[in-house]
Amino acid sequence: MIVHPDLKAAIEDRLKAGWSPEQIAGRMRLERHPIRVSHETIYRFAYSKDGREEQFYRHLPEHRRPRGHRRHNRTHIFDTQSLSHRPERISERSEFGH
Repeated sequence: MIVHPDLKAAIEDRLKAGWSPEQIAGRMRLERHPIRVSHETIYRFAYSKDGREEQFYRHLPEHRRPRGHRRHNRTHIFDTQSLSHRPERISERSEFGH
């Protein structure tokens, strides 16, 4: 439920203009607005059920998008060997690095 629709609209306009939630919250603090929100509140709304329905998160900077939108760049280790196949001298741990 949105308590202050004007505030939400103003925040959304600034996000569309390229402002980050940190910049919006900082500007509100500098200008001493009677109603202020923190940047985390903006992010929390964007990821909430209502925010997702409105696709509010699309206006957030790329690095703070929901996890489902990230690409995974995992590398695979090829030619792996099981620890059970390691030489017996390694399990004695007599040398540095074993």
